Amino acid sequence: TFALDKKPDLAGSIDEDTIASGEWPANWSLASYEDVGEYYAGRVLKEEQSNNVSGIMTTNIVTAGPTDTIKSVEKLFDHVTGVPVVDSEGVCVGIVSKKDLAKGGSTVSQIMSAPARTIKKNNSVGEAAAIMLKYKVNRLPVVNSGGEVIGIVSRTDIFTALESMEE
Repeated sequence: TFALDKKPDLAGSIDEDTIASGEWPANWSLASYEDVGEYYAGRVLKEEQSNNVSGIMTTNIVTAGPTDTIKSVEKLFDHVTGVPVVDSEGVCVGIVSKKDLAKGGSTVSQIMSAPARTIKKNNSVGEAAAIMLKYKVNRLPVVNSGGEVIGIVSRTDIFTALESMEE
């Protein structure tokens, strides 16, 4: 078993050029959910809307259905990097990324990542960053209390927001 006696000091580990590009800093890949939460505690104020997911999410989103053909969804990726998959009630049941298109199958349900990791619009930007790191995902559908998709937030959105908060 591997255990850390003391938590890593992440305070000086962020490469500003890496954040601007939207790439995960390599040393963050080893950080735990708790480490990320601790790092951003105090840096992200939940009261301000600009620090919430609602202030940075994209709201004009495209979605796909689980029975849609992969061919019909491919053209959506000319404009986006990820497409939430919703059922007939609009509830998020998965997500398809460009990488998923390479998987074999004929329908979206055969290639989508499910269940989708989602977030609510009132969650903080720091919480979104921590979820992305914890689950190693590049985008999070934003859902309402009924699970319906109301937006999407990408890692680039997150890092752009976090970078502007630190200035």
